[in-house]
Amino acid sequence: MAIEPFKQASPSARCYRSFRRKQSEAGAIAIMTPVVILVMLAMFGLALDLSRSYNRKAELQIAADAAALAAATALDGTPQGITRAVADAGEIAASSAFAYSTDSVTWSDAALKFGTSADGGSGGWVDAATAKANPSQMFFARVDTSALDARHGKIENFFMPVLSSSLAESNVPASAVAGRSSLHVLPLAICANSNTPAASLASGELVEYGFRRGVSYNLMNLNPGGQSPENFLVNPVAPPGTAGTSMKSNTDAVAPFICTGEMAIPTLRGGSVTVERGFPLNLLYGYLNSRFGTYDTPCVPSTAPADPVNKSFDLANATWMKFRPDNLSANSLAAPNPLLTVAERPAGATQTAYGPLWTYAKAVPYATYVANGGVEPAAGYSTYKTTDWGALYNPGLPQAQAYPSTTPYQAAGGSAKYKYYRNTRVLNVPLLSCPVPAGAITTATVVGIAKFFMLVPASSSAIYAEFAGMNTETALGGDVRLYR
Repeated sequence: MAIEPFKQASPSARCYRSFRRKQSEAGAIAIMTPVVILVMLAMFGLALDLSRSYNRKAELQIAADAAALAAATALDGTPQGITRAVADAGEIAASSAFAYSTDSVTWSDAALKFGTSADGGSGGWVDAATAKANPSQMFFARVDTSALDARHGKIENFFMPVLSSSLAESNVPASAVAGRSSLHVLPLAICANSNTPAASLASGELVEYGFRRGVSYNLMNLNPGGQSPENFLVNPVAPPGTAGTSMKSNTDAVAPFICTGEMAIPTLRGGSVTVERGFPLNLLYGYLNSRFGTYDTPCVPSTAPADPVNKSFDLANATWMKFRPDNLSANSLAAPNPLLTVAERPAGATQTAYGPLWTYAKAVPYATYVANGGVEPAAGYSTYKTTDWGALYNPGLPQAQAYPSTTPYQAAGGSAKYKYYRNTRVLNVPLLSCPVPAGAITTATVVGIAKFFMLVPASSSAIYAEFAGMNTETALGGDVRLYR
């Protein structure tokens, strides 16, 4: 069959078809353009509305963060601290602006709540009036701007209502939680010699949890109810009421807490703490001695400064005692109570049996404790004089010789105002209610925090320290931070 020859279209025909194609495309574009413009306007409008909501959220968050931090910083374990927290939070919030700095925050105390932990604790978040009934455990503050006037979080949308009438308004709240992040307490715990907070000896001297102020003890050789010493490593990162893991197997992780005398928990109350039997002093004693200017890595002067008075007690030359003490602590009793000392039962004690006396703290009359309601004044309780030694430590026994007008530590410069790191040799040690439940790793209840002044650097088997009274979590609170 013959094949017809290919017929090439004429130039005019090709131009016509091209024109028709372009005309068709132009028509399609003309139809699509308004649709695209509408979609783009809707997207831009949506972005604008969302950006206004985002900005409002950021403005309110800044106000909530600042108010929560101000409130948490004011908390000191007293009703007055809660009152200050409310006032400080309100003052900070009122100085905050929103709506692109065209409006100021109108504060309401209803926006501020208090709790015992970062999640509110077992009692949940409570108002100031309720918190004042239990101020000693309130170290966390929560600010929620949704409790303020509705205008703070209300935003009228311009474009979102096109999608739905229910989107005509947005409400953007902000909340923040702030509280303690640490506690200046050593993760070494010992048994309280008694679970009684305060008692009086026959002489009228104050005894706190079985310890006498001005008397030295070997903290590694105590246990009021047994024949073997009891001491414990406290898990420094497990808050009370939580199940902490073993830390003795990882002393490198414990070392920084020993250096600084600080734990990464906000409180020791509200539940049992995780402890391990047998504080590994042979592995950790070097870190305690940063207080005397001897540093083992990771201890460094910037985070574990030495005490400005780092001279050890010189047992061979007890300058302010007439008779040289037998030991750096009060002598132990014989069986059946080898873990008690003559400080608890002075009958039969000799003139050299009490160890160094009053290197840091003096004995206190029980009457002054009662007169102050058990709350030690900033200047301290009134104290005994060295002329009272004979009545306090078995008549006629230890005698003062060349004792300074104040305690030897303070006389050596420990109280000078420029000595910023004075009292670094004071260890804040948790006292446990004993006996502690059986087990290598177990839980225990902290009854108080005792102050012990290190007489000499620690060794692999002993920490000789003078009891200097009790401390409070209020005074030992660490830094405040945001938890939101």
